[in-house]
Amino acid sequence: MQEELFSKVEWLKLSQLQSLGISKEVFFIFVIFLGIAGCYFVIRPITLILVSTKSDRVLSYLLSGLSFMTLFFIVVLISGEIQMITYQLLKFSLQALSIFGLILLIIHIYKNLLKKRNKV
Repeated sequence: MQEELFSKVEWLKLSQLQSLGISKEVFFIFVIFLGIAGCYFVIRPITLILVSTKSDRVLSYLLSGLSFMTLFFIVVLISGEIQMITYQLLKFSLQALSIFGLILLIIHIYKNLLKKRNKV
């Protein structure tokens, strides 16, 4: 599997990097690190907006979804095999997360409507 990944990025001229003393593994760790840093800088303003508007439920929903997906992929890595059922479970998990988010949204809208109605 590793060889397949390495062969798909041959356009990067990894052999030139190896001549500089940079192995493929170090290069991929660097690329993954840059991806994580990029995601952090994209997500940080969104998080700051959610914190400033006191959107605790949205943050809790995002973190619970992220935690669930992380645990899902850890279980897949531990099992060692990716079968058709794994893809189906991933599909169902994503659908369940979206339905859960919609339910939270409906509850939030309903509570806001009740607050506005009680003020009038």
